[in-house]
Amino acid sequence: MAEFKPAFAFVLLHEDPSRSGKVTVDAGGRTRFGIAQKFHPELPEEFFTGPAEEALTRAEEIEERDYWRAMRLDEIEDQNVANKLFDMGVNMGVRQASIYAQRAANFLLARDAERTAQAAGSRLAEDGRIGGKTLAAIDAVDPQEYHQVLCELSEAHYRHLAAVNPEQAVNLRGWLKRAQA
Repeated sequence: MAEFKPAFAFVLLHEDPSRSGKVTVDAGGRTRFGIAQKFHPELPEEFFTGPAEEALTRAEEIEERDYWRAMRLDEIEDQNVANKLFDMGVNMGVRQASIYAQRAANFLLARDAERTAQAAGSRLAEDGRIGGKTLAAIDAVDPQEYHQVLCELSEAHYRHLAAVNPEQAVNLRGWLKRAQA
């Protein structure tokens, strides 16, 4: 089963690879180690201005609780799949990442049913909540193919964001790199 620590290290490769604690400002407001002020208004000022080590510890706690556990990623068999879903959850939100998790599984399951001339099973509801059916579907498909579909959905998501919010286009290059990871 997937583990949180490697997934957290994977996310940091996109958020702050040097673990310097650098604070950036974007549509989410001030962001440090992947934690945006807009989505975590309860954070004290010290999270953004205090020592990097303390902020990193706090970010790890928040990401494990609000993203990793919320998406039940420790119940996924493949570590790379869990890493990708966790990264998507931190960057685009748990609900959106969960919808893409369900969409990718639906696509592969339907495609596989067509290939084998079997009746397609019931589709997952793309409701943004990962439950037992979604977890079973994720683990039922080829993890490499599933990862690739997640990358493609991420890329489309980021291109859409840049198209509808031109001020966000400056982030597109980094987002596309992240989408392919």
